[in-house]
Amino acid sequence: MTYNVPTRYEEMTLLLKIRTSSPETIRITVSDAHQPSTVFTDRYKTVEGETIFFVRLPVSGQDVLVEVYNEANGNLVSGQDNTFEVVSITKEQLDKKLDVIDFANPLVKSFVNFATRFCYNAGSIPTGTYVSDDRNFVIKYLATIQDNGEEQTTPARIDIDNGIIEVSKRQFLDFTVPNRMAILLHEFSHVYLNDDVDDEIEADLNGLLIYLGLGYPRIEAFEVFGKTFINAPTEQNKQRYDTIKKFIDDFETHNTYVYE
Repeated sequence: MTYNVPTRYEEMTLLLKIRTSSPETIRITVSDAHQPSTVFTDRYKTVEGETIFFVRLPVSGQDVLVEVYNEANGNLVSGQDNTFEVVSITKEQLDKKLDVIDFANPLVKSFVNFATRFCYNAGSIPTGTYVSDDRNFVIKYLATIQDNGEEQTTPARIDIDNGIIEVSKRQFLDFTVPNRMAILLHEFSHVYLNDDVDDEIEADLNGLLIYLGLGYPRIEAFEVFGKTFINAPTEQNKQRYDTIKKFIDDFETHNTYVYE
């Protein structure tokens, strides 16, 4: 089933109440109704009885399409699937923790604004070079990231000498908007927030502090780092994933948490 929900470019949390009479794998996607390849979440959960999906939307379009369906049956039109019921779709205030973000740092504020626009539009804009309004940041949007003619598995990377970020369009097209934001904040952190520009875990946590403070969904951060690490299954990346998981799990109880 597909529902059109007016969001008017506002930030919010969508609450989807779903009911089943037996265990069913229910998938939900939320995407921009008017712009291609602009997905805000794509997730599933085994539902037995009644449950609520919370979809955090720090950024949205004029309208979003909410698709809810049983994975076993596909997205059928209303009335054709009696294995589940969409009880309600409501809009609530987005829970943010802006006090953990150093917006006194003008580079943080500038990059968040630049990255937000880029991530929202990345599915519909062409490859090319994109520059922030204050000209402090540059993103080279490439078809793929390559070294010596070979495509690299990383979705993005930053040049520590000049701060230019390269992004793979092929990979970003498959990412949700929150996935994209988590990756870009990681790259930004390497050069502009880290004490050690080469420290991956420091960049992970510095980027996640901003990401989570802005109210982006936790599940999308787990997902994108998991996808990235699967392509490079090293012991370091296992350690990074474990550290990221603990950081996200602890975030709700450390609302003034500052990673140093």
